[in-house]
Amino acid sequence: MQENKTIETTSKKLTIALIAGEDSGDLLGADLIDSLKSKRPDIEFIGVGGEKMKRAGMELICTNKEFAIMGIAEVVKKLPKLLKLRKQIIKDIIQAKPDIFIGIDAPDLNFPIEKKLKKSNIKIIHYVSPSIWAWRPKRVEKINRITDLVMTLFPFEPDYYLKSGGSAVFVGHPLAKNISIEIDKPKSKKTLGLNPDQAALAILPGSRSNELKAHTEIFVKTALKMQKQYPELQIISANTNPEKIDFIKKIADQNNLNILVFNDATAVLKAADFALLASGTVALEAMLCKTPMVVGYKISPITYSIVKTFKMMLLPYYSLPNVLYGDFLVDEVLQKQMTVENLLNALLKLQETNKHEEFIKNFTKLHHSLLTDKDAASRVLEFAEQCLL
Repeated sequence: MQENKTIETTSKKLTIALIAGEDSGDLLGADLIDSLKSKRPDIEFIGVGGEKMKRAGMELICTNKEFAIMGIAEVVKKLPKLLKLRKQIIKDIIQAKPDIFIGIDAPDLNFPIEKKLKKSNIKIIHYVSPSIWAWRPKRVEKINRITDLVMTLFPFEPDYYLKSGGSAVFVGHPLAKNISIEIDKPKSKKTLGLNPDQAALAILPGSRSNELKAHTEIFVKTALKMQKQYPELQIISANTNPEKIDFIKKIADQNNLNILVFNDATAVLKAADFALLASGTVALEAMLCKTPMVVGYKISPITYSIVKTFKMMLLPYYSLPNVLYGDFLVDEVLQKQMTVENLLNALLKLQETNKHEEFIKNFTKLHHSLLTDKDAASRVLEFAEQCLL
């Protein structure tokens, strides 16, 4: 099989440098390293990542914790240190003389590094395309200049690069690979200790602190209204951060809402019959878990005004299920429209039987569209074989 070919034309071991600046990238990187090692055990890995990539076998130049900062003030404060660290990382990678560099997501971190490494004749792969189809599309030309290949998670993304003379391939979405096509809701409820015979509503207000502050209370109040109409409704939520779990519980307690909060969003979405959630990857997860949803999202009025005034968004919808579907498949309740009444009405619409069946049918079709026979590891080896002959 082509996926299992080895590169016998190089006199030395294949060396791959990687940088993952965020936890999500660390997970992708570890999965990629594991898959590459299963096909080519002799590959050496060096770079920047987290514990998962380290455990997978990558020699760390430094951990990605240094780059896990949020907010303009914090970035400005740490900017001199970050620039110095970035310069050292570039120097260390060039000295290591890798055959290929793979920047995983984190464009603000990886693009400047990729630009420098490209000038040193290192082959560049960028793994996870920025949302150029929705935001700042002219970035495509810059990305094409600094990369040799872009590996995308969504099937419609390669065309944006190919039309501009670049090289890009769809490698499938890891969530689509890891979540089963068929979801057993009653079994998933039992796993969480829920009553399998009673409906469950998941409320997922977001993972970032600003998202939690903007969404949690209104989501909780909406869930309370739903529970009053359906007294046996089980309310569940999830967050991986203990402090943020406590925050959700505190808001729920203040509103007298009985809620169970877990640390696994995927498990919660598998168990939920429907969901109220913030936009982002969690909406994609809900789709893959075959959970009908309402997306509620609010950003600062100033940011929203800038986005609207300068027409920075290319699409009329924000959530990934709608982007993949190419239309409004799930309801999006945004900004001033995000009231308890509007969210409640949108959730009540999900109770219609024919609507539910339509969701499952479309979600399943979209799930299949995110799968592919050639994963990221296969594409990396294929790229290496072509470029290093």
